[in-house]
Amino acid sequence: MADEIRTLIADLYDDPDGFLKRSHQWFGGRSPDELMATEAGQFVLLKFLRGRDHVPPLEPDRDFKPYTTANTDHAIDQAIARLEKQIEQLRSLKGSGPEIAAVIGRAQEVFGERGLSWLVRPNQVLQATPLDLMTQGKTDRVLRLLVQIEHGVYP
Repeated sequence: MADEIRTLIADLYDDPDGFLKRSHQWFGGRSPDELMATEAGQFVLLKFLRGRDHVPPLEPDRDFKPYTTANTDHAIDQAIARLEKQIEQLRSLKGSGPEIAAVIGRAQEVFGERGLSWLVRPNQVLQATPLDLMTQGKTDRVLRLLVQIEHGVYP
């Protein structure tokens, strides 16, 4: 089976050795060489190379780096920083005027318990997060979108 896999790789790729040694996102960050070590891994490779699962590597895939603690920790730190900013924005709304309360109430009516999380997510229609617009005093735009969503007529 290993010979058949190597033949298929040689037929499909300009740099068969490079393909075998590089980590690939298709295989969960493992290299085909690692998969070749077990019979189960060889079946995965054969299915990939013979079947519809096969897609030649795109340019971004050539430089794929397996997920590591270092690069995922950085992504986690970025997410935490973004969430902390959003928490501060939400805290700033406490005790706000009736316009803000109306938007928060409407978001909870439309989305239930997910209403507040909707306010902090980027929105394509608004080209911002609803919360950003609310803090800029543009509550009418957010309310208008909520009414459209509620009635199924949003853009």
